[in-house]
Amino acid sequence: MSYLAWIDFDPEERRRAQTLIDLFKQPEARDELGLGTIRDGLADLLFPGTSTIQTRIRYMLFVPWIYREAQQRRASQAERTMIARELEFELSEALLRGGEREDVIGRLAGRSLKRLPSSVYWAGIYTLGIRTLAGNQATFLSYGSESLKDHDLRLWCTSLPDVPEKLFEQVNFKLLPKEADFLRDRIAASAKTSLLNELASKQKKFSEDWAWQVHEDSVSDRNRSIIRHAERFSGVMHGASILYNLLLALRAAERPNAKAHGEAATLVEEYRQSLETWRGELKHLALQSWDLDDLFQIVGTTSHNLTQSSRDFVRTWLEITLQSNKSLERDQEAIDLLRQREQTLKRMKARLLHDAPLERWSGASGLARLDFRWAVARRYLGELVDVG
Repeated sequence: MSYLAWIDFDPEERRRAQTLIDLFKQPEARDELGLGTIRDGLADLLFPGTSTIQTRIRYMLFVPWIYREAQQRRASQAERTMIARELEFELSEALLRGGEREDVIGRLAGRSLKRLPSSVYWAGIYTLGIRTLAGNQATFLSYGSESLKDHDLRLWCTSLPDVPEKLFEQVNFKLLPKEADFLRDRIAASAKTSLLNELASKQKKFSEDWAWQVHEDSVSDRNRSIIRHAERFSGVMHGASILYNLLLALRAAERPNAKAHGEAATLVEEYRQSLETWRGELKHLALQSWDLDDLFQIVGTTSHNLTQSSRDFVRTWLEITLQSNKSLERDQEAIDLLRQREQTLKRMKARLLHDAPLERWSGASGLARLDFRWAVARRYLGELVDVG
């Protein structure tokens, strides 16, 4: 069994830790090689307010509506906390009655749900200026109608749309036109320089698989530069993830106790083929002219702490990618780099060095190519257009 521990300094630290835990629940999205700092830094610049565990954009409104309703009740903070929690369960049930079957948070867990929609969207609604006061959920629920009147506190954006009449009876994810307008305004006001805002202003749907496949004349030079970095980083580091899984498959084939032992030989061939395909896809990235210092400087402008060891890892992997003409499977420098990186990050949990964690390997881990939350953003952009 693995454990994750952190010191609970403040709500932001708690939110980051919870996000990390949620990411670990997505086997293909695990950050096995410590690429999350650059991934999240670029994603925050391109698509602020989003996260990989968000589902539908109308939750950006559901959560404020629920909290405002709880704050209007004459009750103690503890009672308002229970009221808000109950309303979040009622929202899930109302969405199901409204015909929604996908993306309803709590659809399967019901009232056993541990992470409520408010927790998933709390940071995002602050980033986009829908929630206007910093603080955690408990802080917000300490303010009731009387204290809000006394102190003239402004907790929510004043132009927040009105609550639908049957919110807790029957509702769906389709935005009303005024709700879409409000969300576009919030994105424009709070994330003005982002790619999310530039694309939202086009009021159209996007079907591209990757953000760098979008070709819009209105995209700024700044965002074009960030996107180009994102494309190169995603492309180059995907090879490291494939090689990592190939090396695990080779080790698993030799160890009968490994969970993936029975299919290891098949996995080895699949990952070898994936590496060949990956090499062929690198040609259009023009990696010889890639300015890694500029990438690191851009990430350094975000709240994410990019360590020297992460910079060194990315730089060395790029050098190997550019210089190695032989099979990476037999490139000792590449193998040693991945082993050292995993050892640094995981210690006794490193699968490339220790049998016990390898025996629990499912056969694929951290293989999903980085998209910097484009899938979430693309869905949101479509929902802003497809109004009811």
